[in-house]
Amino acid sequence: MNKVYIKCGHEEFKWEAQPFKGKCQLCKIELPIIKLTTQNLKLCKTCFNKIQEKRVFEAIKKFKMISKEDTVGIFLSGGKDSAALVHILKKLFPDYQIYGIFINLGIRYYSNYAQRAVEDLCRKLSLPLYVYNLPERDNICVDDFVFTTFKDKICSVCGTIKRYLFTKIASELGLTVIATGHHLDDLLSTYLTLFLNGDFVSIKRLYPINLPLFQGQAKKIKPLYNIPEKELFYYAMLNELPLESCGCPHGELTPSKKNKTLIENLCQENRTFKFQLLSIFLNKLIPLLKDEETISFQKCIRCGEPTVSTTSICTFCRRKELLEKITEKNLEISPEEWQEIVSSPEKENWIIFDVREEEDFLNHTLPNAKWLSPQLLEDKKALYLTMKPYKNKKLLFLCYTGRLSYLFTLALRKLGFNAFNLKEPEKLLNS
Repeated sequence: MNKVYIKCGHEEFKWEAQPFKGKCQLCKIELPIIKLTTQNLKLCKTCFNKIQEKRVFEAIKKFKMISKEDTVGIFLSGGKDSAALVHILKKLFPDYQIYGIFINLGIRYYSNYAQRAVEDLCRKLSLPLYVYNLPERDNICVDDFVFTTFKDKICSVCGTIKRYLFTKIASELGLTVIATGHHLDDLLSTYLTLFLNGDFVSIKRLYPINLPLFQGQAKKIKPLYNIPEKELFYYAMLNELPLESCGCPHGELTPSKKNKTLIENLCQENRTFKFQLLSIFLNKLIPLLKDEETISFQKCIRCGEPTVSTTSICTFCRRKELLEKITEKNLEISPEEWQEIVSSPEKENWIIFDVREEEDFLNHTLPNAKWLSPQLLEDKKALYLTMKPYKNKKLLFLCYTGRLSYLFTLALRKLGFNAFNLKEPEKLLNS
């Protein structure tokens, strides 16, 4: 069984399930097929599952995260971490009120795929699902921010939107607890980033449990806070959980992701380093930090949700208003629109690029198309230098389905180019 998973930022996780020699080091009966990375134990599927589930159970018990009286909402992304979380919670607490929640952010060639994975997961687990569709409810989508000054900080904007919606959705559904799939690697890389930035107030908020800051807000919990990311990947694979099959096209190399790599390198010499670092933050540093000052909330004059903004307009509404000032937010060209363009004098202002495999390009492509290696996406500097001669042109990209060419479109928009993606390219390629 070979498994590959691509997460946001295009980081790949690979695993080939092959039995180890001997017996499982816990039950001494079954064949071991997985290694517990932090304890160097070779385990069978059952024993590996039990260890992860025990970790979650003990975390919930230690911090009193949930009780049977709670209404728990688990925010699902379509990825491995939230899928593993909901599977474990349903297994540990089958009688609790647990709901799956998915926020469709309107990211083309990603959000709908992720939503289908979440729907499949919830059907598999018999879990009620609530979907909040951002384009339908608020008439905005995350992609639109490539037209703003936030084009290089899409992940930051996305985080702002999701945090806002966590509170709004919790209020709509009457949730008392919000659970997220943040794991050990997430927390440590963010802890380190905040520490290096001197942001100790935010470090306190990374505690495994955050109590409500105002009346009506749900408690926020991170039951996976002490489980390494790779082990959650193994758990999702072993239990055949439905996952989205592609990474978010806006995945960025943030400071936290860079620090994650640093931590991984340190773990090569000391496999318990992550747990030692977690213990320092939770048991040494956070208790030293002074209690936060009382935060004063007021209602946003636009949406009515709580905000600490001195302008009385919450960050979400300010971002939304920014998009409302932009009249043209088109990133894609339909086959029909392209045919009209090539039949008009306007075609002189356009250049079309084919980013499929070179063999397919040479075999058949659209008239006057130029070939670009898909590998250019891995080096933004090389991509910029390659496209610099076309800075004053309108650029159209095509691939097999529109997904890869959309990545080129977004990457070049962020670099200041007037790039577009060809929708449904097969209509023209097969005509």
